[in-house]
Amino acid sequence: MIWVVLLVVFLVGFGVLVWYVVAAPGSQVLGRSLVCGPPAEALARRPEALGHRVAQDGPPNSGKIALTFDDGPGEATPIVLDMLKQAGIRATFFLCGQNVERYPDLARRITEEGHEIGNHTYSHPRLLGRTPGKIAFEIERAQTIIAHHTGRKPTLFRPPYGLRWFGLFRILERNGLTSVMWSVNSLDWKLPAEQIAQRVINGVGPGAIVLFHDGIPPRWRGDRKATVEALRAVLHAILGRYQCVPVSELVSEPRP
Repeated sequence: MIWVVLLVVFLVGFGVLVWYVVAAPGSQVLGRSLVCGPPAEALARRPEALGHRVAQDGPPNSGKIALTFDDGPGEATPIVLDMLKQAGIRATFFLCGQNVERYPDLARRITEEGHEIGNHTYSHPRLLGRTPGKIAFEIERAQTIIAHHTGRKPTLFRPPYGLRWFGLFRILERNGLTSVMWSVNSLDWKLPAEQIAQRVINGVGPGAIVLFHDGIPPRWRGDRKATVEALRAVLHAILGRYQCVPVSELVSEPRP
């Protein structure tokens, strides 16, 4: 019986370790990712941050935060862009190459309105267990397509589902890309608007990177109505408290 218990404990512990290495936003094991957020001491008091090592790449006292949007462009992107424009905010959009092919005008509008763009792979696969060749194909095809339709070559990358894998960071370095994770996850892909807004408003702090989604992964179905509704409440709450800037500006801010 004791061997069964020990085996279960080992398997659970091993699973937690693997999850931390490949999926925890603050993990730096496979390579360095930007995880801007509040001071590590404040994060450590949050249950979701226990056990996470947070890379303080964004100065915690800058009064600036970065809003980021994944999986686009998509049907909700024009509404998101309208709200950001009205609020005078620049954000960072991590684009899927396949969605850029589908909505090239929206991809161009993102850049034309002063927002930053990042690479979110071509087809939004889970990179877990993928060969370096497959990972490189996804990233480099997206780079080519995004640059072709927007005239800009991304320098930032966010892995789909936040999953990193062996060989990824060598490919990113070869393509001049920096991995970007997040310090505040809105969970807007599964929560109702009110809970999304409350989660972001309660979790945001100086130097934070906030994760939203304005698009749907290729071959998926759904909408981002909850995201749009929540974003209105978030913008109303944070304007005047924080200056929203693109990720690259956030991390380049001189430390106090």
